[in-house]
Order: sequence, then C-alpha cells, then structure tokens
Amino acid sequence: MSLWTHTSSTLPTGSRRPSRPSARRAATAILALGILPAVLSGCSGEEEPESPAATVEDGAALITITDFEYTLTGAVEPGATITVTNEDSVGHTVTSDEEGIFDVAVGPGETVTFTAPDEPGDYPYHCIPHPAMVSVLTVG
Repeated sequence: MSLWTHTSSTLPTGSRRPSRPSARRAATAILALGILPAVLSGCSGEEEPESPAATVEDGAALITITDFEYTLTGAVEPGATITVTNEDSVGHTVTSDEEGIFDVAVGPGETVTFTAPDEPGDYPYHCIPHPAMVSVLTVG
C-alpha cells in the first residue's frame, strides 16, 4: 500500500513516483523522534519523585477523600492535628455543620491540616460544593 496519493497526469505512462519520503517528511520524522524522548521524560531525563504519603502521628487523624467520600482513621484526641488528603480531581472542603468549628478547603491532589476541637464530642461535617459528602469527626 502506498502512502503517496497522486494523479498520474504529469508522469509518463508506466512511470512511478520514487518510493522514498520527501526531505521535508523525513526531517519532520527525525525532529519528532528527537523531541519525543524529552517530552516523555519531562525534559529532565529523570523520573519525578513521588509525593510523600501522609502519615498519622499518635493521637492525630487522617481524613482521606476518594471518589467523593470521606474516610477517617477513627477518633482523635482534643486539639490534635488532623491531616486531610484529597485524592479526587476536584476540590472539596471539610466544614463543620456547626459554624466556626472548622472549615478547610483542600484542592485536587492536595494535603492540608487543621486542629481538632478542644472539647470531646461528635462533630458532623460536610463538603460545601458537594453537600451529599458528609461524615462525623469524633473527638475524645
């Protein structure tokens, strides 16, 4: 199968076009092959380091957001640092149902922290842009 499309009106009968690509097409292919490895490697020739995984300290909590759902590690001590990791491709919030207790925004792929309330109890929370996302933070 030939990659050439042509009309034979300018060629003598029985003549065939050369089977090699034109200089322009060859130059384009060489340029593309030269650039492709640099693009695939991020131009540095090194792989990007992976982001460190969020860790949970004793008494701290980890909230992970995946597929528009919160997952918690469990109860947390009063005043503990809470780490929130958003594994979704959209932004979310961790907003207490009672105004002013806690409210943090976490962008896609981001990790943020906030401080748990000082008083023991259950603190329901939700995501402002996605009100069907709800959970409860247990302190104490």
